[in-house]
Amino acid sequence: MSNPFEGPRPEPQKQDIEGQEQELTPAEMREKLRDPSFLPSFKELTRHLGAFRGYSRYDSGEWQKWNDLVSDKEHPIFEIWTKEYIHAFGSYLVQRVEELGGTEENPIVILEVGAGNGRLTHFLQEKMNELVPGKVRVIASDSGEWKIPTAFPVENIPHDEAVAKHKPRIVIFSWMPYQEDYTADFRAEESVDEYILIGETDGGCCGDEWKTWGQKWTFDEEEEKRRENQPAPYEADGFEKVYQSDLSDLQLSRIDIFEGKSSTSTVSFKKKK
Repeated sequence: MSNPFEGPRPEPQKQDIEGQEQELTPAEMREKLRDPSFLPSFKELTRHLGAFRGYSRYDSGEWQKWNDLVSDKEHPIFEIWTKEYIHAFGSYLVQRVEELGGTEENPIVILEVGAGNGRLTHFLQEKMNELVPGKVRVIASDSGEWKIPTAFPVENIPHDEAVAKHKPRIVIFSWMPYQEDYTADFRAEESVDEYILIGETDGGCCGDEWKTWGQKWTFDEEEEKRRENQPAPYEADGFEKVYQSDLSDLQLSRIDIFEGKSSTSTVSFKKKK
């Protein structure tokens, strides 16, 4: 079955005479990153962002140029997708698709909510087509509240309506807005066996520290005592939290530029059998 929200294939990247991707200057890399179809390599991007590990990064003209890139109001960049991350994430999803019994006759639906410009869904569908052709439909949806221009097809629909409409087995959300929680709506949909969150975790800048992550620590002592005596919301709904360290090790985000360190992760919440 074809995916109505799947975009065109990305253009091949520039290569040298030996078939290896050429190293790009910082200016060339930033320009390439403005192209939605471009996927950098983790190694090369790390080489550029490694310059911001020191405290003097704020005084660097290069730092300001990278900061301007990811902070663009019309085209903000939160997570910087790389070839290695997409391959590793795709391989993980292939394993889950096989476990959930995906076939060409009954493909597994993976729904991305808050998909923004649609790049993550696009690259994941490309990888699924390569690894398990016909067994997966990856659908991008977004409420449109942030008015982010789409680069690939994205269904303009609120997250709860998208989940109810498409009945996904797996839901993906990258960079859930701070102090907001949509995961209760994922767990309430009977079809959902797993949801995967990408971004800062456990009290970081994504989601709600308690409702999303089950973080018991808080500045409010009474609230902390209350949390200590009850299961996290995801646990109460029959899900378990699994940190995907192999994926997290391949992540690069705006935090690597803002703070000179990596602090984003990929975390899955699986329905207990």
